[in-house]
Amino acid sequence: MWESILTTGWKQVLFSAIVAYVIWALAEKWMAFARSRKNRRTFGEADMMRVMERCRELFPIETVAFRGDQFQRGTRVRIVTTQENVIEGELVGMNRVHMICIRTQNQIIAHQLDKIQQMKKI
Repeated sequence: MWESILTTGWKQVLFSAIVAYVIWALAEKWMAFARSRKNRRTFGEADMMRVMERCRELFPIETVAFRGDQFQRGTRVRIVTTQENVIEGELVGMNRVHMICIRTQNQIIAHQLDKIQQMKKI
């Protein structure tokens, strides 16, 4: 075994060093990519928390009265608008201008209470 190590030429040593460097560089790039995806996900969750806190400030009224029914903040609701759009999500609150805020799976919607035909708890 020592004979094979001692008989290796400088070209083989150089080639081995280049291959080792390429493998190390690819591994570093892969780990950096994985870290950036993890950080981006954390940033999105933190950003959503800031947006939700801002929505709670803009829509401070926790109880919404609609056609005799009471809905509390955090209640899952299904809303049908006058344009017959269906919105399903979590009620965030209401403001003094009679607008309500609903958090769906992928967006946050503010809608006028006067333009809602139907609101039900899910």
